Amino acid sequence: MFNKLLRKKGKVFIIGFHVTPLENTIMPPNLAGAYVDCFSKGETYVEATKNSLSKLADDGLYPKEILEPILELEVTEWSTYAKERWPDYINSISNQKEFENTVLSGGVVYGPFGSYDPQ
Repeated sequence: MFNKLLRKKGKVFIIGFHVTPLENTIMPPNLAGAYVDCFSKGETYVEATKNSLSKLADDGLYPKEILEPILELEVTEWSTYAKERWPDYINSISNQKEFENTVLSGGVVYGPFGSYDPQ
C-alpha cells in the first residue's frame, strides 16, 4: 500500500489544439498549421488550458481552435498511452521520466504535431 501511495502523481489534462504559426515560431516556415495535443496539470481543465495556451504563445503558435473533448490521463500512464497512440513516433517524444519531470514541475508536453502545408 505504501508503494502505491508513493506512485500516485495525479492526472494531466489532454487538450487538443489547431495551431498556426506566429512571427517567431517553432513551426517550420513551410507549414501553414498543425494539430497537437498538449499535456498539462492543473486543479481544473481551465487551469491546464491556460497553462497550455501560455506555452503555445511562448513557442510562437496561435491557437485557432481548442478541440473537444478535453481528456484526463494518469501521469504514470504516459508511456503506455504514448506507445498505443503514436507507435511510429515513440522515439521522438518524451519518455516517462521526462514527461513526469516536465508536467509535475508545471510544464507542458506536446504530443506529435500533425502538420499541413499551405494550400
